[in-house]
Amino acid sequence: MVKILNTNSRNLFLLLLGSILYNCNIYGQFWKDDKLSLIKSTVNSDLLRIDGYYYREVNSKYYSIYFFYNDGTLLYGGGGLTFQELIELEARFTTDIWLNSVRKYKDFWGLFAIEGNKIAFEHWYSSSGGPYPAYIRSGEILNDTTFRITQSMRSDGKEVNEKNEVYHFKQFSPKPDSTNNFVK
Repeated sequence: MVKILNTNSRNLFLLLLGSILYNCNIYGQFWKDDKLSLIKSTVNSDLLRIDGYYYREVNSKYYSIYFFYNDGTLLYGGGGLTFQELIELEARFTTDIWLNSVRKYKDFWGLFAIEGNKIAFEHWYSSSGGPYPAYIRSGEILNDTTFRITQSMRSDGKEVNEKNEVYHFKQFSPKPDSTNNFVK
């Protein structure tokens, strides 16, 4: 006959099991954030302006924003913003409150690269309770103020989707500082 564990014994058992799984790195393997696959490097390209930010219009109503930096760093400025919210957010981009806030979260940061007239950028995306997945969006530079993303791919290659996202440049100064603890 199986004896049912009392509450204290069950808690001790669960604590020991959790410790064993964690130390054996079994549990840890299931909860690791994706690693970025792009390599951080200086971007020396006059094909794309980076003295501001890029935005994409979604359904003629909402906007997503990305800042690109010479060192290959990307900063996600936000998404799902109405035009009015975008204008209001611009006033906060260089404030310490906004910068300190985005520096706390991995999903605001990533990398980008330009090779010829091709662009790729990769960053983490928030998830509900699990690890942060990373996706690479890639496409072509149309001119120095516009690029089109044609593909989105999970960094591990498991998910590939076609896209048709056009990003436009808006000059903006001073840009938020790109210092962060996630992209090295």
